[in-house]
Amino acid sequence: MSLKVTNFDDIMKLRIFLLILLLAGLFAGRPSASAQEPMLSVFKENYVTTGIPLNARPDWDTNDLAFQVSLRYNALQNIAGSDWNVFLGYTQLSLWDAYKPSNPFRSNLYQPGIYAYHPFRKGPHGIIDDILIGIEHRSNGYDGAISRSIDCLFATYTHTWGGQFTAQATGRFGIGSIYNDFSLEMFNRYQGYVNVGLCYHPLDSRLMISASVTPLFMGDIPANISAEIAYNPVRGADWFYLVARYHYGYDENQLDCANPDAFLKHMVRFGLAVQPGVISHKLCF
Repeated sequence: MSLKVTNFDDIMKLRIFLLILLLAGLFAGRPSASAQEPMLSVFKENYVTTGIPLNARPDWDTNDLAFQVSLRYNALQNIAGSDWNVFLGYTQLSLWDAYKPSNPFRSNLYQPGIYAYHPFRKGPHGIIDDILIGIEHRSNGYDGAISRSIDCLFATYTHTWGGQFTAQATGRFGIGSIYNDFSLEMFNRYQGYVNVGLCYHPLDSRLMISASVTPLFMGDIPANISAEIAYNPVRGADWFYLVARYHYGYDENQLDCANPDAFLKHMVRFGLAVQPGVISHKLCF
């Protein structure tokens, strides 16, 4: 199956991406009503990377560029003094065949949602335990034969030891759709019901080594796998990281779900990233 994307579509997607970044710049420093966090801030990791496949010959057709933008609007903070925070989130992951002659976008994954976050144990080095629950929609933005989406309710628990080692477990379930028809295959074969994440982050946070695994219970691969090494080369600029990322599976390109012509790639990419202020949000599936 081939997907043609016009240059006009590419330009519009880039304009939307740049508009989101502009809004983040305008509002990231604006205080919320509680003066605790900016009203608009980073949610999950934001990055731009480029790289090559490990199971195919690197060339203009297989190399790509991947970027993710993820923002949160902090709607309610410390509800009734309980440390519960409610926010709206939006994450977009785009895979761009930027080296092909027509520079088409291979896929986009749009993830709006509403979330409730609660840190319920803190120590000398920060948060020890927290929980994030939410309702999230994930869609590739298409209709008809190439439509793929899930709507799910999830809960994520995160625990940190000594301020340096973090483990996370997530469970989720909902409704999946292929060709606009309900299908549990979206969870069984491609997206998974559970996710486990691990991260090593020394106290100065200049180095972060993380991995995420989503087991799959049917299909041709055992799991979706992501891993990353992030390094902050500049002291005092704690938002800026150089990253090396690895990915394998279906959860990055939702169009590959139920596509018999899909060719899964072991991708290694290198680039720049902005890390979220909460380590548990970095590990979010």
